Amino acid sequence: MKRLYEITGIFTVFIVALFSLQSTAVGANEICSPTTGTAIQLLDNKGELKQTLSLDANHSGTSIRTILNNAITKVSAYPQDVSNGKRGTVRLSKGQFTASAFIAMKEGVILEGTVENDRPVTTVCTQPSSNSVTIKIMVSHTGVKNLILEGKRRTEDPNTGKPGNYFEARNRGIEVTAIDQSKSTADLVSVYSAVNDLHRIKNILIEDVQISGYEGYGIYLEHVNGVMIKGSDSRKRNKMVIKDIGYAGIGGYSASNVTVRHATVRDLGPGEKVGNNKQSYGIAFSHRKDSAGDAMTQSKFQRSDTIAVDGNVVANNPGWEGIDTHSGQNVSFTNNVILNTRFPIIVGGMDYKGGAISAYPPGNITIEGNRINSFNDYAYYDIGKNATVSERGITVNGTQYHDLTETRMGFLQKVVIKGNYVNDVRAAVEEWGGISIHVTKNALIESNIIENGLNNGIAMLSSNKFTKIKGNIINQIHKSDEKFISAGIGIRGSHNNGSPTNDYAITSLNMKSNVIEGDNRFTEVGHEIHVQDKTVYNRLDDWLAISAFLDWNKPNVKNIIEDGEAHPNYQE
Repeated sequence: MKRLYEITGIFTVFIVALFSLQSTAVGANEICSPTTGTAIQLLDNKGELKQTLSLDANHSGTSIRTILNNAITKVSAYPQDVSNGKRGTVRLSKGQFTASAFIAMKEGVILEGTVENDRPVTTVCTQPSSNSVTIKIMVSHTGVKNLILEGKRRTEDPNTGKPGNYFEARNRGIEVTAIDQSKSTADLVSVYSAVNDLHRIKNILIEDVQISGYEGYGIYLEHVNGVMIKGSDSRKRNKMVIKDIGYAGIGGYSASNVTVRHATVRDLGPGEKVGNNKQSYGIAFSHRKDSAGDAMTQSKFQRSDTIAVDGNVVANNPGWEGIDTHSGQNVSFTNNVILNTRFPIIVGGMDYKGGAISAYPPGNITIEGNRINSFNDYAYYDIGKNATVSERGITVNGTQYHDLTETRMGFLQKVVIKGNYVNDVRAAVEEWGGISIHVTKNALIESNIIENGLNNGIAMLSSNKFTKIKGNIINQIHKSDEKFISAGIGIRGSHNNGSPTNDYAITSLNMKSNVIEGDNRFTEVGHEIHVQDKTVYNRLDDWLAISAFLDWNKPNVKNIIEDGEAHPNYQE
């Protein structure tokens, strides 16, 4: 999630283009339709109508923006409900509202559209440009409901007419932050240091909003503490929809106490070019990254914390990741559906020094009840299965170092991966598979169903401590290359054991070990449990492999420990 923690000073917040939208059409790229909305209602915090503003025809984008911002300002002066911070609502009539630039929310005000037949019928569109944002939220106790936001992203090169989608990070549907986006990460160290949690934006509601056609983010969050993004339809999840987005449907830095529930995020890309990849995200949380890799500077930027991503649909992201956190703490990904996505669920840290090291591991992660590439979900959520290949299913990684002081390993402390359904993961790398863990402590992998995949159902890479794998059902795991060995559970790295460190001179390897329970069930998996050749210091249950290759395909295979050495004992 490099863009989500490596933004530099390229954002412009307060530059406003005060001219009409019709002058911006280039080639076949779309522009906003003229305003057709006829009224704006102002309501107090009890929902009582205080004033109605009537709109004449032929308003320019500049005048519509002025009228909307003035209405929001007026309601922000109404008496406040001290129990929730609300002052009132600005409700827009049915129709289109086309503004020359962003609409600025005020504290205590909800901007709301009209609903007919259980669907929003109010559209807000702003000047299409590289850094345009439709709605900016820079204060607390505010929100947006029942609106359609149109970004009108470019669909062709304005010079050549060549069709294509574009990535531009500054182009956003809703931006929630008080952080000056024109400043670089280095310039913001003092800002982050001076603003404590009490001063972060809080109590933000985004509900039943349809957001489409932005080249950067559908919703962008930074330095917030209390945001609810939700749809009111818990079944089809088609009330809160973010689609046709260039980079990230929902992306956040230093975001705390955020819930994303019952939303659909789909049709993502092309993403940002990073090396040989184009990276785009469905829902992702991280924090700003000091590209110089200075430990003191990086410590000023808080990690995202207490994040709940529950009951969402993420689909059609062929380039990169569906649901993601880099270095997030106390994060839960539960009951989500991921379809047509290259890397459905990824949890990891941050890379520094050109990828030479990684640091700042995530911690206390729950991944439960999610479905990846479930056949029935395509039809139920009206998403066509396409040619996208999921190369990994659920991937959870710690880091090389705990932080940039580089003094100790970055174990991901506590992760639960439970009750997920992972289907059709076509791993091309022998170490990849349906579920994989790397550099973790106290990981529980329980009651998952993994089937129709390649290479591994569950893969343990290196340095996983005190792991428990129990009650999983693993079916139909084949190899992607004749040279590979497929496995239900593949031990693909070293140092998977019960020692808290990899220094065995300090701590004996003969401690409480990783556990693979006998209630895991396998069907057509090649090898049930396989230990990769040339891996070392692996201990699971009573099986001990110090430096030798062992194949534990049979449930009754044990290793008898005599005089500190391992002797394979194949009991027939």
